[in-house]
Amino acid sequence: MGSTFNPQILVEKLGKLNGSQASIETLSHWCIFHMNKAKQVVETWARQFHSSPREKRLAFLYLANDILQNSRRKGSEFVGEFWKVLPDALRDVIANGDEFARNAALRLELCCKLDVTKCS
Repeated sequence: MGSTFNPQILVEKLGKLNGSQASIETLSHWCIFHMNKAKQVVETWARQFHSSPREKRLAFLYLANDILQNSRRKGSEFVGEFWKVLPDALRDVIANGDEFARNAALRLELCCKLDVTKCS
């Protein structure tokens, strides 16, 4: 996996992200491997989310959810950082996504309001 975090590598990986479970899980594991750089990971995620095509943004939300789910046993670094950017990202997809994306984002939003560590 490589031990050095490089934001540009994350940008490239996010550019290749798709909605498949394999794509999301692979990138999620890479991000969690770099948990000590959670702030940079989430800042990069947020920049790329807002510059990505609307049809790709749901995959970004699924990625954030997977990172939150799978990193919680190792620490709360990602929870604190994603909490800063997820509300706006969810609102964006709810306001601008197609019906499927809106419904998925609404489920994630409700889940996050109930307990961010138990979203699915």
